[in-house]
Amino acid sequence: MLELRVLLGMTLLTVSAAVLMKLSARRWSAAERHSVWSVTLLLVLILPLLLRLEPPAVVFRGSTQEVQRFVVWVGSAESPQPSLAWPSAKLLSALWLSGAFGVAGWWLLGFVRVAGMVAASKDHSTHAGVAVRTCAGLRMPAVAAGPVILLPEASAAWPLARLQMVLAHELAHVRRRDLWWRLAGTLACCLFWFHPLAWWAAAQQRKESEMACDDLVLRNYPSAAYAEQLVGVAREASGHPTPAAVMAMAKPRELEKRLVAVLDSDRKRGSVSALRLALTGFVALLAVSPLLAWQDSSVQMKGSVKDMVGAIPGAKLFLKGAADYTFETGSDGAYSVTGLPDGEYTIEVLKPGYGRLSIGQRKVELGKMVRADFHLQHGAIRETVNVAGGSAGADPSAPLAPQRIRISGNVQAAKLLHRVVPSYPKEAKDARIQGTVRLQAVIGKAGEVLGLTLFMSPSPELARSAMEAVGQWKYQPTLLNGDPVEIQTVVDVNYTLTK
Repeated sequence: MLELRVLLGMTLLTVSAAVLMKLSARRWSAAERHSVWSVTLLLVLILPLLLRLEPPAVVFRGSTQEVQRFVVWVGSAESPQPSLAWPSAKLLSALWLSGAFGVAGWWLLGFVRVAGMVAASKDHSTHAGVAVRTCAGLRMPAVAAGPVILLPEASAAWPLARLQMVLAHELAHVRRRDLWWRLAGTLACCLFWFHPLAWWAAAQQRKESEMACDDLVLRNYPSAAYAEQLVGVAREASGHPTPAAVMAMAKPRELEKRLVAVLDSDRKRGSVSALRLALTGFVALLAVSPLLAWQDSSVQMKGSVKDMVGAIPGAKLFLKGAADYTFETGSDGAYSVTGLPDGEYTIEVLKPGYGRLSIGQRKVELGKMVRADFHLQHGAIRETVNVAGGSAGADPSAPLAPQRIRISGNVQAAKLLHRVVPSYPKEAKDARIQGTVRLQAVIGKAGEVLGLTLFMSPSPELARSAMEAVGQWKYQPTLLNGDPVEIQTVVDVNYTLTK
């Protein structure tokens, strides 16, 4: 669903920009047209993030008293069923990643090649604070990251007028920060490498940036003379490709349209208008607004089930009301259900190895969607220690034979490796105090006792004795799906006196 919305959104944005360019025709300058394509490509890049925005989910962590509200928005309903993943989704993801990395690698190799050319180039001069260098492997003037203006070695024989116009054109690229704007087109091609419109939009952005720089040059030089120098530069570079990682001045295949624009005395050559830039943003948002509001209309309830590690696949959710429904989370821990009849439902979430999570009655209405995430706690392990009056405490250094404490599901059973048996305090024995001290301990990932909470105790002396001993216990790390996790332990220490 999201992937389809992203593709539609990217197509709508690009087509809308093309239509706007067609309607504006000669009324907009090249700088304004370049800004339109740059804004479009930036929106294309952030579109996947925009379309993922949803109202925040309510996270359930305990009893119904901890639950505050549901977040709802408009939807509709069909028949109750969990969402199904497209069988070929993984294959398509792998294909997309391969293409994206391939295009990114191609661009990266181009940047590496240009970096090598710059390193091997020779100092020529400095123009308006920008370094100018001559490069043996280049036949056409260009701007590279740095920024640095690169000239071919043949520029040594150029007439002064050509050199001045070339430097003015390349300096315009630097001042307009065209290399940074072009990065948006490069990233869009990597993200949407399979979509022809991405490449076309990036090409339009590049062409308009060249024409915008032409307009800046024409403020100081005659159009006929500049057109003549463009032709001369293109003729010298004909048949010699220029690296894609630089802003080349006059590619022969793009020259005809530029010459027409240069010689057109009625063409607009102004800078970017704030009003028209705002209009561009408005049109772009108008184009994608239906997609921002488009949700999966068949889903009435959706969300995820997680723990402290991450998603929990295969967790079962039970909805009980006028009718009962059972479904489970997918491999990503997500769930969705459709077509629930109106009414109130109680919700239970179960997964072996975790505590049961029960949520009280919640109202589900036809045509509305509920989003809720559930956070499960690992099932607690439990220990019981009996301390008889008059017995001596065990030697704290004495190792304990490993004892296995059973836990269900994907939580590997814990092993108690070292246990110190509490001693019976003399004050408590003399006062004939006995009973159970209940503690809750948190076992860390390394198996150590991180903290103790006292639940109940007949006396402070017995509580202190129990906590001092249990605090020295050592467990083998508890594993969840092979990874160490923290887990809670309930320890009952029973103090009894003999008659």
